[in-house]
Amino acid sequence: MANDPPDLDWLFHPRSIAVIGSTRFDKKTQRIPHAIYFTVALRAMGYPGALCIVSRSGASEISGEEKVYASILDVPGPVDHVIFCTPARAVPPILQECAAKGVRSAVIFSSGFSESEDPQGRDLEAEALRIAGKGGIRLIGPNCMGLYCPESGLNFRADLPNNPGATGMISQSGGMAIRTIFHGTEKGMGFSKVVSYGNESDLQSWEILDYLARDEKTRLILAYIEGTRDGRALARSLREASRRKPVLVLKGGLTPDGSRAAGSHTGSMAGNDRLWPAMLRQAGAHRVLDVNELVDTAMTFSYLKRPAGRRMTLMCISGGLIVNYADVAVRHGFEVPELAPATRTALSEVINTPGTSFANPIDMASLFFSDRIYAPLFEALDRDANTDFILFIVAMEYMRGLEFQYKISVQRIVEAFIGFIARVEKPFVVVVPPSVEEESRLAVERTFLKARIPTFLSMDGALRALAARIDDPRREAVG
Repeated sequence: MANDPPDLDWLFHPRSIAVIGSTRFDKKTQRIPHAIYFTVALRAMGYPGALCIVSRSGASEISGEEKVYASILDVPGPVDHVIFCTPARAVPPILQECAAKGVRSAVIFSSGFSESEDPQGRDLEAEALRIAGKGGIRLIGPNCMGLYCPESGLNFRADLPNNPGATGMISQSGGMAIRTIFHGTEKGMGFSKVVSYGNESDLQSWEILDYLARDEKTRLILAYIEGTRDGRALARSLREASRRKPVLVLKGGLTPDGSRAAGSHTGSMAGNDRLWPAMLRQAGAHRVLDVNELVDTAMTFSYLKRPAGRRMTLMCISGGLIVNYADVAVRHGFEVPELAPATRTALSEVINTPGTSFANPIDMASLFFSDRIYAPLFEALDRDANTDFILFIVAMEYMRGLEFQYKISVQRIVEAFIGFIARVEKPFVVVVPPSVEEESRLAVERTFLKARIPTFLSMDGALRALAARIDDPRREAVG
């Protein structure tokens, strides 16, 4: 039956890999051949299986670590998986040899297939698909990066992080996959499995979604989709996956210009800007608008338990800034309500110096540097009947000035601050906006992230991610 959940676990655990392509070093461009680069990437990730290169150009001029064979048929022993780095026209005949060898799967990194305007490219893709189908080979691509799985050592770029995690991703774009992995890692996330699938000639997006939905190592699914060859199957898979796990989708090609770019990028029919959002909404998937929102929302699902509602207590070091941020919150559909009378009474005893305010929003001013207030402050807010979550704005331009005035390290204060946050039961998020002290800002952001506190660059980004988290019924964080 078309849409039966596929058993793809073997795809992410090949016992042996051959990388096929030229090993000649281009002295003019100083560029490392792709076949060499992929083998370096696999070894950098710690791939434990047998690894070799198939190249008619002979032994590598750069690395003598991997054995080089003229044909896949010359490789001793079985080959489970191959990576094509050859010109498009060379793929079908070599794929024929792969079928004879008993290869189970192939990533076609090469481009020049259906995404090109050349009719010959479409014919080459069709021929590759025919040969693979007859030979029992599953194709990923063409025109893709392939498979990334830190746990099993699969990799397509030498500098990608090797820490496994709970986030899986399907991406029609290799660049989007790479950007998401790097950005997600900066936020403290790890990835279970990432598939860059390009033109989707054989292995379909819905098949990978079905697999990730049932994969025990994956608890959150991200998707970058430009188009699909089977809209009904994809809608069904999104619906089923969303029932099991949070699914965040970035849809490319919704505008006429974006749709035209998608066609030339992966040969996809992107669809219109009304159909896709409606389909994602009906499936229960969370739509995001760009890669930053994708990662921010993924971080929120990974670290934050679900707030009970949209009522926030908003805290900042500056009164003027916090007024503006309260307006932003309301425009996003959140509330900044008055604190309960018992909370206001409790806070009046600790936030009582000139320039401060214990109303909601809370203006801390210089009291930020007085750690005596944190225990009673957070204890009161944690009990507040009108607060669903707490959002703290770290205004670095003020903090740096107060650091100079009070001779207290911002970093030390932040670390102490985190110690008190750990006692708070209600969800807590932080925004550290850009400032003139970017190095200090990054240090503060990393400190909060290391403590697994969702930390954002902007109020808008925080609120969009929080809205998705609140709309999802799952209470506990998935990370």
